[in-house]
Formats: sequence, structure tokens, C-alpha cells
Amino acid sequence: MKEINRIAIIGGVRSFSGSIIWPFIGFALYRVYGFSLDTVSIFYLIQALINVIASIGGGIVVDYLGRRNAMMLSTVVSSLALFTAYLVNLPIPIAGLILLQTFFNNIYNVSSTAIVGDIYKRADLVKAFSRQRVGINAGWALGPLIGGYMFTFYGFRMLLLVSSLIAIIPIPLVRLLPEFKGAGSILNFNVNKEFALFLISTFLTFVLVGQLGFGLLTYYNAQLHFTEFQVSILFAINGIMIVAFQDLVGRLISKRIWLIVIGTLIYTFGYFGVAFITNFLVASIDIMIITIAEMIVTPLSQAIANSLSNQSSRGRQIGLYSMVTGIGRVSGSSLISELMNYYLYTPVILWGIMSSFGLVSAAIYLYQIKRIKTNSFQL
Repeated sequence: MKEINRIAIIGGVRSFSGSIIWPFIGFALYRVYGFSLDTVSIFYLIQALINVIASIGGGIVVDYLGRRNAMMLSTVVSSLALFTAYLVNLPIPIAGLILLQTFFNNIYNVSSTAIVGDIYKRADLVKAFSRQRVGINAGWALGPLIGGYMFTFYGFRMLLLVSSLIAIIPIPLVRLLPEFKGAGSILNFNVNKEFALFLISTFLTFVLVGQLGFGLLTYYNAQLHFTEFQVSILFAINGIMIVAFQDLVGRLISKRIWLIVIGTLIYTFGYFGVAFITNFLVASIDIMIITIAEMIVTPLSQAIANSLSNQSSRGRQIGLYSMVTGIGRVSGSSLISELMNYYLYTPVILWGIMSSFGLVSAAIYLYQIKRIKTNSFQL
């Protein structure tokens, strides 16, 4: 079995486990456990802080322990955290254990991204990350659909149990992966100006990317009265499209890094369009537009990050990249949670504010793409 196929399968099982609960966490804290929207916003801010700590610390761990060992550690602890949350079933401990799972899940993301960069050359990175995303989104296509059904009929607690049990399944495959470690001082991140600027545009992009979860679920439920299961169908459309078309898209965009600008603009259009949705059919079309953007932006973003990093410090540099994407996602959820207090029923303002992050991000990408090519980062 090719290494990327093994990595894709591992990612698929893990994303299946995570996506059963991930889109519903903020909503469950709000509706099931009685947290206010302000408290949910604070929860996401704490999660953002944990992402910072986990990504920086995780990058060091991934270089020091090795990519495979870090994947093993994060898999086991993440599963135990969710299982303990199921046993305890109290609001504050559940929030705390989910935050612990966030910490170790971030370490896994760093190690799985770094190991692809270790195995594959720059010319193959976009294709490799596209294949990895096929696996990840196969899990994502099923997880929210099953999670939405179980949430509706069995409750959030059952989601915690099922997610924790599925999470440990890929351990035998993880053990078969090759091991790579970093070198040099573990505190030296080797960040140059190009990488730093890329992290800024990445953050802005992922503020928008993070709406595919709490933001859309809460808005559609409160404004258009979609059920949790209906929204999970939208998430499933996203996953199924990526499974079906990501490999093809990866081949088409593999040497056209400028398309990240177009992809980000499509994201902007797709999320601003949420403000004008009136029924489930139109919502389904809009999620297809958002998914097209995702298939373009995400593998290109991962490939550029790996191309701008060095093998000796890749774990630490990808840790920074993971930190920025994680903070972007969580900040997006926190921001829209706060904005919904004021603009939930004025959707043009709500989604206009959120989509503006995409416009600024696209402008920075446009400025940077030529400089990346000039510095010979050919993909």
C-alpha cells in the first residue's frame, strides 16, 4: 500500500470519529448543556488559546518524538478524553475534556501534515495532499450525517461514546508508517518573511473556513429552522463532493498555485451568499460552491506551507501553520457567535462581515504568489 493511501485511510477514520461530534459541540453546549452564546464564544476563545499552545508545543513534540509516535500519542489520548466525557456527562467537565481532545488532535494534525511533506517532493505535494483529503472527507461525508441523526434521536452523550471508540481503530495502520524526526535546536522555528506573510493570509482564510460548523448550523437552525439532521446533510454534501472530485481537482491545480486566489474569492462569494438563502435546496447549491472553494484552497495552502518549510524543522513550522489554521477556525466560530447576538436577523450584515475576511486574504495571496514563484517554490 502506498504511504499516502495509508495516511488517507488513517485520516478518514479519524475524521469520521471527529466529525460525528465536531459540528455539534458549540450547539450542544448552547442547547443541551445550557451555556449562553457569550459562554460559547468564550469556549471557542479558550479553544483558540489551546490551539496556540498545542500547535507550538506539538510542533516541537513532532520533531522530537517523530511523526509516527506523535500520531500514536494523540490518537490514544483523544479517545480517552472523549470516553471520559461520556462517563462524566456534566457540562463543565465535558467542555474541559473536549478542550483536552482539541489539544491532542492538534498534535495529530501537525504530524500528519508534516509526514506528507517528509515523504513527497514539492512537485507531488498538491496531489499527495489531495489524496489525503479524499480519505479525510470520506469520513467527513459520513460523520456529520450520522452525528446529526444520533444527536436528534439519541442525544449528544451518545456521540461522545461512538466518537471515542472509532478514534482508536486506525492505531495498527499508524504503526506501519515510516518515522521521521526533526533536527537542530527544538526552539528554532526558522520562520522567514515569506512564511510569516503566508501565515497572515492563512489565518484570514480559515476564519471563513471555520463557518462550516457552528456558524452555519446555528444560523440555519435559528433563522431558517433547519433541523440538525438537515444541516448534517449539507455537511455530507461537502464531504461527498470532496471524495468524488478532490483527486481530479488536485491534478488540475497541482502546478497552478495562483488558483488559491480564485479559490478564496469563491469562498467569499459562497459565504456572503448564505445571507440570501431561503430554503434547503438553495442552501445545498451554496454548500457546493463553498466546497469547490475548499477543494482548491486547502491542498494548495498545505502544499505552499510545506514548500516554505525545511525538513529539519518541518514539525515546528507546520506546527505554526496548524496553529494559525486552528486559531482561524476557532476565531471564526467565536466571532460569529458574538455577532449573532446583534446581527442574527440582519444576515447581510452578519455574512458581509464574515466574507470580508476572504477578500482581504485573497488580496494578500495575490501579492505573495509572484514572490513565491520568484523564490523558486515551484509546486
